[in-house]
Amino acid sequence: MKAFGLARVSSHIQAKGTGLEFQTKKMTQYAELQDFELINVIQDVASGALETRDGIEEIKSEVINGNVDVILVYNTSRCFRSMLHFAKFYEFLDKHNVTLISVSEGIRSDTKEGQMMYGLMISIASYEKEIIKERLMSGKITKAQKGIRAFGSNVLFGYEKNNKNEIVISPKESSVVKFIFKKYADLLKRNITKSKRMRMLLKSLKKKGYEFKSYQIYNMLKNEFYKGILKFNGIVTESMSGSIISSKLFNMVNAI
Repeated sequence: MKAFGLARVSSHIQAKGTGLEFQTKKMTQYAELQDFELINVIQDVASGALETRDGIEEIKSEVINGNVDVILVYNTSRCFRSMLHFAKFYEFLDKHNVTLISVSEGIRSDTKEGQMMYGLMISIASYEKEIIKERLMSGKITKAQKGIRAFGSNVLFGYEKNNKNEIVISPKESSVVKFIFKKYADLLKRNITKSKRMRMLLKSLKKKGYEFKSYQIYNMLKNEFYKGILKFNGIVTESMSGSIISSKLFNMVNAI
């Protein structure tokens, strides 16, 4: 069986000591005892908390190319400081039918006992993930209570981040937001269908050099953040980012 080893130390100081040499020696001895063909021991000098490392990416490449039957590590926690990252690596190997063996712990993923032990580690990873989610949610709730928008992957059109990473009104984009609300409010006074109203608005925006999709406009028109209201997880408060349009105009647009 073709085997690759993965050794890791966190710094070049450790790399010059016995860390990598010791791990490599132990994995080489284990491979000889098990009659594995040890192709290479890939050495990582990086933090074990990192999900992506040169050594791991090299191992993954060899696995994808079908060059590996067994991956050896000296110790699971030595190789991975985060159980969450370990779980992803383990699942990757399992998907490609590659056995993972922790030499010092005597754990093999091709045995029932090993699967149970790794399963426990993955359960810890799942718990770790939930704890992280709870902490993130707690942080978002705390900020929301202060009127700070800390959710959503993108800053809403009409706003921007300043040099303090605060969400503030964008002078240029906010003028477009105002135009959209006012134009839509004017179109509501006309006896035309909703789809025609939207086509006319999009056409007016295009003349100004702005391309929008109809769903983007509808989402904008219904988003209370533009009138200075922040809503998150049951919390309703005044936004610290400020309002672009008045409550009166927002309610007028959403009256129908």
